[in-house]
Amino acid sequence: MRWDFKGWAVLQVLALLLFFSWWSGHWQQLDDAVFWWFNSRLITVPGFAELVAFVNQRWIDGAVALLMVGFVFRYAWLASGFERARICCLLLIMAGSFSLQAAVGKVLPIKRASPTLIHAQAERVSQLVPDIKAKDASGDAFPSDHGIGFATFLLFACYRFPRHYLYAVGPLVLIMAMPRVMSGAHWFTDFICGSIPLALITGAWLFHTPLAHRLTEAMIAPVEKLLLRWRLQG
Repeated sequence: MRWDFKGWAVLQVLALLLFFSWWSGHWQQLDDAVFWWFNSRLITVPGFAELVAFVNQRWIDGAVALLMVGFVFRYAWLASGFERARICCLLLIMAGSFSLQAAVGKVLPIKRASPTLIHAQAERVSQLVPDIKAKDASGDAFPSDHGIGFATFLLFACYRFPRHYLYAVGPLVLIMAMPRVMSGAHWFTDFICGSIPLALITGAWLFHTPLAHRLTEAMIAPVEKLLLRWRLQG
């Protein structure tokens, strides 16, 4: 595969525009509006606080992660031979990309607390629904690790999954990325201007340069051997 400089540059520029538009404060009004819209409904809409608390439990995160991995494995199961090994390599690259992005997010010199910690008058689902251990605050919310996982999965789905998979994956990612925003643990832009730019930069380097192809070529032989040993190579 050759360099696609145009695609590489477009993703890089889009990532920088999202980040620096946030840095310059252009998203703050929307951030506040989204937060207060959800926060007010925790006490005005019956059952909403319980719903938000439920979807913000750690085990829900694990279940969603397994569901996303299930999409990949179903795709792999329907393939055979070299293609199945290639998909397994893709899964490993996806996991590595998430880990790298999360590490980069941790070292960014940005400290931004979640809205529930900044606004003293904010409602907290952990107090409204004390029986459920739900995440509704973070001392370092930008970028969202939760969002990085979903953005990375959506990125790989756009580039490597069949088109019809996106009809299920796209809405799933958008829906499951929202619980932390609904609870006030994250600002809306922690995902849009923090997690997504990292995924865009990752996509630029993986899929618009020979990098992903070369990584796959380097892993394909040992992965095929493992699949054969486990009798998973069709």
